[in-house]
Amino acid sequence: MRDKKKKAFLLAGVLCLALVLNPCQAALCGQEATNSSRLNGAFLCKFGNDFKDVLLSPGHWHKKDVLTFSVLLGTSGLIYALDKDLYDGVQELKSSSSKDASEVITKFGKGGYLAGFMAALYVSGEVFNSVGLRKTALLSLESFLTTSAVVLSMKAVFGRARPGTGKPPNYFRPFSLRTSETSFPSGDAAGAFAVATTIAQQTDGFALDILAYGLAGLVSFFRVHDEKHWPSDVFVGSALGYFIAHKISSLNRETSAGQFHVGIQLSSRSRGITLSFSF
Repeated sequence: MRDKKKKAFLLAGVLCLALVLNPCQAALCGQEATNSSRLNGAFLCKFGNDFKDVLLSPGHWHKKDVLTFSVLLGTSGLIYALDKDLYDGVQELKSSSSKDASEVITKFGKGGYLAGFMAALYVSGEVFNSVGLRKTALLSLESFLTTSAVVLSMKAVFGRARPGTGKPPNYFRPFSLRTSETSFPSGDAAGAFAVATTIAQQTDGFALDILAYGLAGLVSFFRVHDEKHWPSDVFVGSALGYFIAHKISSLNRETSAGQFHVGIQLSSRSRGITLSFSF
């Protein structure tokens, strides 16, 4: 397991370095902007540029951004101080039903399942010739990979022990690659919120937003429920996924033509629910 974790860190590092130092980037960026809605060289170029923009964005923060960061930092500190009490409270909620629900819900935070979802979304975009579906899939991929790179780096730096080890919430072993010491922040929560935020940003439908964020929130809850993370781990992971995905979506918001719409209408005549899709 330790070797797998090292390989994950190495792969993330190589990917990020390749995106930032890609020698073909200038040539690829010369392609038409519309090509970035497909998985091709133009997308890789855009991915590299977006990745660098996300990493360098703190240097361009305005007062509002600094205030938002300060609030998040303060909230994280408060949750950290209450980690043990909050964690114990969640454990008291455990039941046979919650354990069964966890087996299903936690899959929505796993990289393999999220990758399958993004692939299905992209293929659907090709089948239905929908720029919106393809763009949502690719921006989800960008957000997920960028968030994962940031999360893996932070895990290595902080080396926080997972609650299941029996160690206290203030136990840190910096620069440790042991799986038992990679609790902060939560990768599953970050990935789930990265994809959920991208979907919310790229779709026009309140119901779908609730579903996406609701599933991401449940993933975060069950990471604490399953003794994999402390509450502050999932809070910071969720915030990272949300803000990174929000930043990437804002960098690619050239036109509303890249969105797809899901609407729900109640009809008094038919007494039913009508779903309408616009790609």
